[in-house]
Amino acid sequence: QRRRVYVDPLQAIYIFAWGRPHPVIMEAVDGFIPVRQPINVDAALAYLRDQGIVDYGTADNVEVLQANNGMSNPTYLFRSRVDRDGRMLVIRKKPPGQLLPGAHQIEREYRVMSALGKTGVVPVPAMHALCEDDAVLGKGFYVMDYIRGRVIDTDQLVALSPSHRFAIFDQLNAILAGMHRLDVDKVGLSDHGKRGNYAQRQLRTWGKQFKRGEPVIKANVGKHKDAAGVAAVSPLMEQLITKLASMVDAVPDETVLVHGDYRLGNVILHPTEPTVQAVIDWEISTLGHPIPDLAYLMMPWYVPGGFTRNLHATHDTTAVDDVPKGLPSEAEYLRTYCTRAGRPVVPPTEWAFWKALTLFRIAAINHGVYARALAGNAGSSKALTSGPTVAIFVRLALAMLSDASSSSAKL
Repeated sequence: QRRRVYVDPLQAIYIFAWGRPHPVIMEAVDGFIPVRQPINVDAALAYLRDQGIVDYGTADNVEVLQANNGMSNPTYLFRSRVDRDGRMLVIRKKPPGQLLPGAHQIEREYRVMSALGKTGVVPVPAMHALCEDDAVLGKGFYVMDYIRGRVIDTDQLVALSPSHRFAIFDQLNAILAGMHRLDVDKVGLSDHGKRGNYAQRQLRTWGKQFKRGEPVIKANVGKHKDAAGVAAVSPLMEQLITKLASMVDAVPDETVLVHGDYRLGNVILHPTEPTVQAVIDWEISTLGHPIPDLAYLMMPWYVPGGFTRNLHATHDTTAVDDVPKGLPSEAEYLRTYCTRAGRPVVPPTEWAFWKALTLFRIAAINHGVYARALAGNAGSSKALTSGPTVAIFVRLALAMLSDASSSSAKL
């Protein structure tokens, strides 16, 4: 199989004009593309040099690429054009423009990964520096090692063997259970968030974020074909918030470290083996209840089209895909996690609550991503596709809670 290559036009000119002995053919890096959102390369190189992290030399000696996954915070890969085997680093920064309060907390990512790197329980990249001075690159950022490997999502599971599917998702299950058993005080994360009332806090936080995005979408309703439909979801979202709020007091409260965005697409796999090398994207990690992390990881099991990322606009909670060969059923995967975490199996009504709360949260997040895209501040070309998912998730959550309520009434 031929290797994909990236031919740098600037290097080709250099070798032709000045005869520099630098290689002009660079390997493509999965998940990274040419820069869309400019970054001050000279300032970044000066910072890396001044912090004693690495000295790439001048901007002519470094190639910079931008990640095309992760719509929240622009992420850049720095690698040497001169030394093909040299160190590769990642700079992850806040996006440009006016930011919503409480969003894009890359400082949290840096601090939690720094702490977890010492535990041996959760694999994370090595952290090098956090810069909170906006004067350096326009917004705050941090520097970490680049981990060579694969980043895939659930729609790519079909290309894997059943044994590899099982191995990867079994590790995701084990890592999550291990993380939830960590003592946050002992690992230095006792101040990583508020304790208690996690579900109530989720309702308040993401409900407010949804409200903040509403005027942005309404003001830009003529800019995109889906904007009017997204704007019309607000009454249904209010119904969902009311229903979840009526159930929240009956859910037992717990406090552990939670990732907040734990899924297949936020881990780096070994280039060829079914091994999780690093868990990334800790921006919304906090202290909270463990089960929402699991409910989010397991969305493909209960969201129609979840395993193919071809979401179905249906209210039928039974219209889910067949589980790909090699993966356990929803009930089996839940039970395995609970055993590893040392807890009783989550009761059906409570499990429905956490799944619905997860759908509510993702609907609110996607609503914000879509609002930023309409305003021109999104970090990925995929951001505008998040709009239609808002209504799908809200309607599915309402149907899920209605089904759970009917089942409880029959008992």
